[in-house]
Amino acid sequence: MFAQMHKLSLFLTLICAALISPVVLANEKTYRCEVLSDAYIKSNGELDIVKDSPRIGQEFAVVKKTGEVIGDVMDFLGKPKVIASGSNGNAYKVIWTQKSAGKNGAFVDYLSIEGFAKDGKKSFGFFSGALLMTGVCE
Repeated sequence: MFAQMHKLSLFLTLICAALISPVVLANEKTYRCEVLSDAYIKSNGELDIVKDSPRIGQEFAVVKKTGEVIGDVMDFLGKPKVIASGSNGNAYKVIWTQKSAGKNGAFVDYLSIEGFAKDGKKSFGFFSGALLMTGVCE
């Protein structure tokens, strides 16, 4: 009887560890972000906030080690390059570069996540062409 209870206890402990570990590890290895504003730069240089944007409220995740973005908020961004892994005094930074169809042209996308938030919510800015999205990450 004691051996069966010990095996059951061990089994339940392993099940709980398996369920909890991915959540804990995910928080350490990814940023979970929410878009709070969506804007673009008009041809005259002014910033235009997009009211009722479908992006506002959407969430995405960023794999800290690789810079990979998971979620539909941003267009497919291949080959990310983490240029700063972030710290209390420096933001986490990722860039994506792609050649354009024209000669000597390129597209550059940039994501910056502030790593030194006091309340646990870190602000982010994503810049792609004339598009600017901002929000918070945890």
